[in-house]
Amino acid sequence: MKLENKNEELPYISAIIVCRNEEEYIKLALGSILNQTYPDARYEILIIDGLSDDRTVSSAKAAIEDYKRIHGASPEVSFWKNEKRILAAGWNIGIRNAKGDFIFRIDGHSEVGPDYIMKCVETILTHEAVCVGGKIESKSLQGLDDIVTKVLSSPFGVGNSSFRVSDTARYTDTAVYGLYKKEIFEQAGYFDETLLRNQDIEMHARIKDAGGKFYFNPEIHSVYYTRNTVRKMLKQAFQNGKWNPIVQKKNKNALSLRHMIPFAFVSFMGLTTLLGFLNKIFWYIESFIVTLHLGLGVFFAKKKTNNPVEIAKMPFLFMMLHFFYGIGYLQGLFYRGR
Repeated sequence: MKLENKNEELPYISAIIVCRNEEEYIKLALGSILNQTYPDARYEILIIDGLSDDRTVSSAKAAIEDYKRIHGASPEVSFWKNEKRILAAGWNIGIRNAKGDFIFRIDGHSEVGPDYIMKCVETILTHEAVCVGGKIESKSLQGLDDIVTKVLSSPFGVGNSSFRVSDTARYTDTAVYGLYKKEIFEQAGYFDETLLRNQDIEMHARIKDAGGKFYFNPEIHSVYYTRNTVRKMLKQAFQNGKWNPIVQKKNKNALSLRHMIPFAFVSFMGLTTLLGFLNKIFWYIESFIVTLHLGLGVFFAKKKTNNPVEIAKMPFLFMMLHFFYGIGYLQGLFYRGR
């Protein structure tokens, strides 16, 4: 379905950016939403700032003024304070104050394509879905040669979710940077503000429990700017792993098998290490699994790069990523809440 670019025929959209200390990225994120093929008069932008310590807000305001100076006008833009400084609270502020019947949100370190809103609207109006999303591409501001980006864009590194690897439009179990029908939040509830990570996983589980469907359209394109150091990558992996079992306790349908594989890997490694003191065969089994993991790492590294140094490094980064994720999951099992 192709929509005519006529204001009176297009639904009003609310775009939400939740950010904190995103001075380095906010102009990219905001600029991508300002420069849409969708008419300026048919969408608004809500910037929810978590009391940033840097120039995030002033940089955003400068980007808006630059856009107005060039184009003469802009979508309506409003700024809101997120006193709790957590993503879930920011998303809820945006949703509750949104004027549109449809809402989409992105993070401060991401971008969307120029036809993002139009493609999302066309898709959601022609499918029985309460949320539609598209394919995400991982990049680094340092360029596509960044090894961390390659690890985090590999299916071996982060799983085979449709929004990362698929080119086939279909109904799916989740969406990234999706366009939602606002009414679904009245039915399923808002984002859980007790969760510091993986709030969208838990929210999407409740949406599915309420009968909502998700639709993936690979023509909808977005970019996520990865953590550009190994330390930041591993810290994020640990935190994501930690919050997965916490989400699972809230909704047993929230996680899929792919979320638990790193924990199974770490548990197996720990168990075989201990059993090896009783029988050395377990150490041989452990060595085989490590070798197999590294071998798969080489295989998937070659799909991302021809650089021999990167091919040599990436298998170990894959293993570290999975290990930190699994250790985080283990800690999350014993988490007693905030």
